[in-house]
Amino acid sequence: MTNGSYFDEDNNQTNVTKKPDSMNRLKRVVITSLFAVICVAAGFMLGTRRETPKPVNMPQTDYHYTPPSPYSGPLVDEEGNSPFVRVAETVKPVVVNITAEKTLEDYPSIPFDIFDWGPLFGQPQHERRRRPLITSGGSGIIIDREGYILTNNHLITDADEITVKLADQSEHSARIIGTDPETDIALIKIDSPVSEEMVARFGDSDKIRIGEWAIAVGNPFGLDWTVTVGVISARGRSNLQLGGEIGPAYQDFIQTDASINFGNSGGPLINIRGEVIGINTAINAQGQGIGFAIPAKLAFKVLEQLKASGEVHRGYLGIYPTELSEIKREALGIDEDIMGIFVDVVEEGTPADKGGLKGGEVITEIEGRPIREVKDFRFLIADYPPGTFVEMTVLHKGKLKEMKFKLGDRTEYINRAESPKMKSEQYWLGIEVASTESPEGRRLGVKGIKGVVVVSVIRGSPAEGLMETGDVIVEIGGIEIESMDDYDRAEEELKKREKAIPFWVNRNGRRTFIPIRPG
Repeated sequence: MTNGSYFDEDNNQTNVTKKPDSMNRLKRVVITSLFAVICVAAGFMLGTRRETPKPVNMPQTDYHYTPPSPYSGPLVDEEGNSPFVRVAETVKPVVVNITAEKTLEDYPSIPFDIFDWGPLFGQPQHERRRRPLITSGGSGIIIDREGYILTNNHLITDADEITVKLADQSEHSARIIGTDPETDIALIKIDSPVSEEMVARFGDSDKIRIGEWAIAVGNPFGLDWTVTVGVISARGRSNLQLGGEIGPAYQDFIQTDASINFGNSGGPLINIRGEVIGINTAINAQGQGIGFAIPAKLAFKVLEQLKASGEVHRGYLGIYPTELSEIKREALGIDEDIMGIFVDVVEEGTPADKGGLKGGEVITEIEGRPIREVKDFRFLIADYPPGTFVEMTVLHKGKLKEMKFKLGDRTEYINRAESPKMKSEQYWLGIEVASTESPEGRRLGVKGIKGVVVVSVIRGSPAEGLMETGDVIVEIGGIEIESMDDYDRAEEELKKREKAIPFWVNRNGRRTFIPIRPG
């Protein structure tokens, strides 16, 4: 910019600042450009203008919205309270907390003693000690005024002392009346009568429908009772592995999304009327928010026998049944209209074996009742008392025939099979093994590993305390073990040996040496 001066009308000198010509030119260019842009935009809009459609006269709908009352609907009473409140208050005195104290034998956790040569000769490194293990947090249901309490078998198994805490916080010692591991039901009793309002009311679990309200109640940890709400999401669930283990043999679970928390096991599953329709048993660790309960009707069948004799006796045929799958139908040439269960294995010396039943046959009816699923077969046979004669329709080589069997006592067969003495005689050194490719191998997570897997170790056997379930035996006495045939050959060669037998096992991915002394 440049400075200058001029004279006004009164001939007074005034100083001014003059703008340069370049600044003026820039201003003119900007103004001209803006004007051009505006003109182009206006022209585009005028060129693309379309006729705006005229509004259509739509018929008016006479719609009136009425906001709901804050306390209306079937889920509240006249005072605005949810029925869950009434159910919870009614059921609270029924539910008890159960604490079971067990005494276990264990090895002390002390460092390895280099002067202790016991393990090299098949002996434990240190002497066992007995220590108490208290399992708390289970629940139970009072079923009558005499103090009988229904709960889960797994809560009180092998318990030396059981303590029951009632809703009024009073504590009572309880004794075991009877247990049934095959349904996970147990009956215990306190020697203290209870009032009528402390006795549970039971509903008909056969009439429940999917989608009905389900209320799970428990008294965990002896602190207070809990209530969770959901619906019945499924019925008749079976073949479940609960807690990473094979579940009870007789499964007909009610599935619910009402949370069954730890400690609520043994407590009641309630319907909206406050009736017990199931016994909370397990949660599914792989499916969040899914729990299972034993139907009340099944539980009562068991309780009747437990209360009468402390034991449950079921009919027993002695077969391993499987579903009649499409591929089995195709292989055997069985028509699609024939329903039944496939006889996979017939156990030696059982009623099925004595009655002439063979593996590969199909049972289609029992006493005129059609059989469609393995679960139906197991429950129907179990409902017959031992010693009952039952007629069955069996498909043999494409022809139906009638067969008759005298059922045995399942309890006797199981006790005989699980007797430590019997099993020690049956299994070499007390070690029960199976192929790593078998269902047991898959369950124990060793499929694909060469060797044989330890399924169980018999109590009081030479291998107790040395072998563990899940160990994979890979070598015995210099004989490499890759299959059951190799194991049988090693047993045949070494079964008369009196000195310690060297075993090599794969335990958690590490090769471990375990010497076992026979006898």
